Amino acid sequence: MKQYLLPATGQFFKVNLHCHTVCSDGSQTPEEVKALFKTKGYSAVAFTDHEIMLDHSDLTDEEFIALTGYEYGFDKSKTNPFTALYEGPLISRQHVEKVHLNLYSKDPHDTRMVCCDLDYIWGNARKYLDKARYVGDPHYQRKYSVEGVNEVIRAAKERNMLVTYNHPDWSMNTRHLYCSLENLTALEILNGDAMSGSDMADATHVYQEMMRAGKRILCVGGDDNHSNEASGLAWTMIKAEKLSYADLIDGLEMGNCYASSGPEIKELYVEDGKVTIKTSDAVGIFLHTAGRRDACKTVRPGETPVTEATFALQPHDLLFRISVRDLYGNHAYTRYYYFDELKEQIVD
Repeated sequence: MKQYLLPATGQFFKVNLHCHTVCSDGSQTPEEVKALFKTKGYSAVAFTDHEIMLDHSDLTDEEFIALTGYEYGFDKSKTNPFTALYEGPLISRQHVEKVHLNLYSKDPHDTRMVCCDLDYIWGNARKYLDKARYVGDPHYQRKYSVEGVNEVIRAAKERNMLVTYNHPDWSMNTRHLYCSLENLTALEILNGDAMSGSDMADATHVYQEMMRAGKRILCVGGDDNHSNEASGLAWTMIKAEKLSYADLIDGLEMGNCYASSGPEIKELYVEDGKVTIKTSDAVGIFLHTAGRRDACKTVRPGETPVTEATFALQPHDLLFRISVRDLYGNHAYTRYYYFDELKEQIVD
């Protein structure tokens, strides 16, 4: 019997989970962002301006959802946050120079920020302080430590928010830091802004290390766009029964999603000890497991693209994720799926 890992029913909606506007340090208004992303086939954008969470639900209509969120930053250093270069790895394990988190509200109208410091404001956000809402002391002092980051994540989860860990390579974070983070919803495995200027956009190695450290989290993609040039480069496909705020948030929280910079994943299911994936045209489909055994289905240049692959699962795999690569070098990434999520037992 098939067990669909991405729901068999419903529809995929293209979502940008990371966006900046003139409300902080972006160059476009929220209205301009909506118009641009609708032309690129998006159904939703999370407005995640730095240090200010605003209700943009006036932009929501039958074809578009404005998700409510903001980006929370630990930014002690504006130059080189990699303290291990100068102070040694033992300090870097405890000290934090730069970490960015996206916090999403499950209620589009609930704009209360956690661990808020109204003196710590980016760009134009100060212009909107009259709209700022917060939980607790509005002059919270950030603690530049792993525990300080975890404190913010805990506060967000207690406020019933979803939390993603953004661009770990761009932030020059080390495994000592990210493998110590607790209660995250997801890792931003693809960052469009980083893709437009470097090779630090792909955080698959971070995802693997966090998995091996016991972190069960999702993976998502987002543009981190500050202008129209860095738009439409990375996104999250969320499968839901209908286009609504609640359905998108539920689909994301339940893991009914994948990250992409190009390829589509059309079906994903397990049956008779095997996992099958159906995709758009690809040059490679890859199975990644917990251990040393990976598998792939690839084609050479000029051959017919691959659009489907089936991989046998083995008990010692413990878990798996699948990646897809297209002709242009773009990728799609599923989350990690664990064998204890599967209805059937995997046997030799």
